[in-house]
Amino acid sequence: MVKDLNISVMENKIYVQLLEDGTKVYRPVPANKIENGIYEVAGFEIYDPEDETWEFPPGTHVVVEEQNLEGETVLVAIKEQSSV
Repeated sequence: MVKDLNISVMENKIYVQLLEDGTKVYRPVPANKIENGIYEVAGFEIYDPEDETWEFPPGTHVVVEEQNLEGETVLVAIKEQSSV
């Protein structure tokens, strides 16, 4: 399941899993591309930790991969980028 928002036009969009929902649910969020496969989660203006628990909150650098969600190929945050 994908929960959508009326997000203003953004450069990049990735999907972050919502925790504590009981089933896998993803939130589309704005993100800044750092390099291929690495994005910084944005969305400070839409993030409300009292309403939802994002697997990766804004400011987190994440590794993404293409996945099929509800028939659409999208970029999904799969893990936090390790510090090198």
